[in-house]
Amino acid sequence: MKRWFLVMATILASCTAAAAAPASSAPPAPFGCEARATEVCYFRIFYARGDRIVILPAGMKTKMPDVVVGRDQYCMALGKAPPVKCARKLIGAAYNS
Repeated sequence: MKRWFLVMATILASCTAAAAAPASSAPPAPFGCEARATEVCYFRIFYARGDRIVILPAGMKTKMPDVVVGRDQYCMALGKAPPVKCARKLIGAAYNS
């Protein structure tokens, strides 16, 4: 039941973010959660205008569209969403975790 909820939350976050994120022709950036099996990674993606939360269960990898490599930034936290004021990392074309 808990895993189903996480999967549904991830899908909902992706759909909501896709509707809110600006359309671009930039290639998707690879993201992944390298946490232990019972943990969940929360990514806060910062765009030029606004941000979004993406939830990935441990071991899951995905490619996030509509991010600009080298400009947009992200933070990651385990078990809860990172605060807006966090140590931001620049999104790279290589694996982001």
